[in-house]
Amino acid sequence: MNKRLFTFGCSFTSWKWPTWNDYIGLNFDEYYSLGCGGADNKNILYRLLQADRKYKFTSNDCVMVMFTSFNRMSYVSEKDFWIHNIGDLVDHNVKAHPMGKNYNFATAVYDSCIAIQSIESILKSKNIKYKFLQSMKHDFYNDDFKMSGDVKEDLDYCLGLFKYPVMENWCYENYDFMKEKVIWKDEGNQDGHPTMKHHFDFVEEFFPQYITDKVIEYYDTQQENFSDENTEQQEEIYKDIQKEFFENEKIKINTE
Repeated sequence: MNKRLFTFGCSFTSWKWPTWNDYIGLNFDEYYSLGCGGADNKNILYRLLQADRKYKFTSNDCVMVMFTSFNRMSYVSEKDFWIHNIGDLVDHNVKAHPMGKNYNFATAVYDSCIAIQSIESILKSKNIKYKFLQSMKHDFYNDDFKMSGDVKEDLDYCLGLFKYPVMENWCYENYDFMKEKVIWKDEGNQDGHPTMKHHFDFVEEFFPQYITDKVIEYYDTQQENFSDENTEQQEEIYKDIQKEFFENEKIKINTE
């Protein structure tokens, strides 16, 4: 058994059912799942810094980060001082948040490059084993955008750090992804995220060393008990099974 695994990302790393990191986490003594739905890459950096301060990373740890689209932003409100993740910078999000009106994709790329290179530097300086992944393509909603100027070199460098397929792209290439997405019965809404099967298959293809009998049992149990009635019910089912499995394996788990 390995020691501690810390995982970071957006909702592709923390959702209503097991994501890729759960299957890997079952192979460690301690598993810290610190993803956050809607997070931008700056927020991922922030959460990694918080985790390092709290848990004090060592060279015995493993860190896996699934970075999100560069087309996002987060900010702190002066009203409640909470960190707000706007999510993708599309019209309805930008119009709903005054901060977004003065934000553009070039600036978002700049922020993401700073975040990604900072995380790389931190992990390298502590001699920590790490893997960098991508949930969505970096130019989500900005396919025709061409970066130039000072940040172009940083962008090329950051994209060169990703050695695995973009997960969402991989789903579209290997599955009838639109048809396989979950539809919640209570509101009839289609969920935009990869299913637990997509997550399991992604790990099986790119990190097969982590697919053990216990992981397969965990996956099968989650599948058998899955409910598409509503998100609240499914998340409760997921968390109950997750807690039971990890406790039975005597794995310390933190999903704050």
